[in-house]
Amino acid sequence: MKTLKMEFYKIKRRKIGLTMCALMAVQFLWLIWAFRNPSESERLQGWLGTLYSMPLINSIMMPTIMAVLASRLADVEHKGNTYKQLETLRTASSLFHAKVFCGLIFIVLMFVAQFTFLILFGHYLRYEGQPDIGYYLRYLLLSLICTFALYLLQLALSMLFFNQMVPLVVGLCGSMLGLILMYLYNWNFRFLFPWGGYISTMFVGADWDQNTRIMTYYYMETTENGFLGHGFIVLWMILFYVVGRILFTRREV
Repeated sequence: MKTLKMEFYKIKRRKIGLTMCALMAVQFLWLIWAFRNPSESERLQGWLGTLYSMPLINSIMMPTIMAVLASRLADVEHKGNTYKQLETLRTASSLFHAKVFCGLIFIVLMFVAQFTFLILFGHYLRYEGQPDIGYYLRYLLLSLICTFALYLLQLALSMLFFNQMVPLVVGLCGSMLGLILMYLYNWNFRFLFPWGGYISTMFVGADWDQNTRIMTYYYMETTENGFLGHGFIVLWMILFYVVGRILFTRREV
């Protein structure tokens, strides 16, 4: 806990919270632009449409946002060359865990803000009925795990490489890969990539009627690939944590 408190003390003037707010504001503005002036059919299925669209948006934006978050948390040590000094007071493992939990706190706050925005925005647009809180909480949990797994990957890269362009490029490539995976509708193994976790765990599908130009949303049954997708995002999270911790604790400072 002392090491975690020290993390927040070190980043006090780095305005990481403000940076995350700015990036989330971009996502919210994207949502406002994409869902403005919904038609009557869109209002009838608005809550389902949101659950369909958000994993797609997260798969594009969150890899880059996590790259920025991890880089900002790790860069403070690289610039000050403080790894060796800190390890005389704390173990490398405790320092790594402090970075992990510090980032997790930011991620939880970001998704709580996103969840709140989605509910309020849906009511503002006068979506029909009430949101299915059970499914929305399921979306929240799955998205949080996917995002945390990507954060662990980016944190390991950011703490191992002095040049932060390396992890940032990985994050940008992850966003591009997430965009590509969106269009691979007939490929059910997106979960083999950590950036495909958002899409591989989707539980809302859509049918496009070309004649009426109306999109119909529906809940999908969890298939074998769906269970594999759920398992793989947990596997990626554990793998990135274990590998990142081992690599960092054994690195030469």
